[in-house]
Amino acid sequence: MTLREASARFLKHIKSKDSNDAVEAQAQTRTIEFLTTYLPEASTTQLTPARLRDFIARWYVEQTDHQPEPHALLDSVAGFLSWIDANSDSALEEGGRAVIAELKTSLPRALEISDTLSSQLRSRGAIGFPEFLTSFEEGGRSQYDVDVGGSAAAIEGFFRISRVEGTSVEAEELISDERVWPVSVPPEAAALLEVGYIVNLELVRAGDGWHIAACGFAYPPGTEF
Repeated sequence: MTLREASARFLKHIKSKDSNDAVEAQAQTRTIEFLTTYLPEASTTQLTPARLRDFIARWYVEQTDHQPEPHALLDSVAGFLSWIDANSDSALEEGGRAVIAELKTSLPRALEISDTLSSQLRSRGAIGFPEFLTSFEEGGRSQYDVDVGGSAAAIEGFFRISRVEGTSVEAEELISDERVWPVSVPPEAAALLEVGYIVNLELVRAGDGWHIAACGFAYPPGTEF
């Protein structure tokens, strides 16, 4: 069964349920629209745990409209997988359940980190998303600007948080594996950061440490690019 066929049948099914809540139905419909946009030509067998995780933890995070909200999206994905299993010989729900459980807490937190960090940077004149997205090159490459002394004066890339101490964090650039410390983070955003979260950043050297010049999105731990 193709994903589009399953989606059409699932949406018909939820519309036929008299007990279905209007808000829930809207979330389910929007989630299916997202999923078929992400995998337009896929079959339902391609809804592997890895694909589902990439859809939720990366693709959904990078949308500018996070409606439905994270918990509604996760519940809708779970409902869709359960319906597919009940109407075919697949066993998608078991693998998907582990992904959904993992992201129940980390997905909303990643979105909150993005919003908070972007807002705080804008308030002090730095660049937050979505402005940063227009200047950051696609593909996850890291870029280095070298100062006169030969060391990097600025680094741009995806950084995994490896240590948090107050408003200072250590961050590991995913392409080069270089670790930078200390990176100064605005207090409200620092309070949300935990080891493992990945944040798209432009860092500039400031004395013996680093400051955030611009930011993109934050992603749940374990997200791959």
